[in-house]
Amino acid sequence: MRAKAKIMSENEEVQEQMKVDMEVMKEQMTTMMKAMISMRKMMEDNTVIVVVASVATEMDPIQLIDFNQVNHPVSDVVGQRGEAAKNACGDM
Repeated sequence: MRAKAKIMSENEEVQEQMKVDMEVMKEQMTTMMKAMISMRKMMEDNTVIVVVASVATEMDPIQLIDFNQVNHPVSDVVGQRGEAAKNACGDM
């Protein structure tokens, strides 16, 4: 009888641990789903930005040039009055 009771007790312990493990997995899945939803929203937002920029460019191609200059300004490679080029060549 004692052996049977011991086996039943062990089975109950295993079942309780499985319940705990399943709850942990549910929490992890919830966290992953929230992250995936957040990523999806970011992708959708980026798609909207691209579409708006494309439509604006179709309407006024000059806007694209202005848009690129704001986001990616061209650096002054030569420097003021060509001084960088003179110094690189040794002319001072």
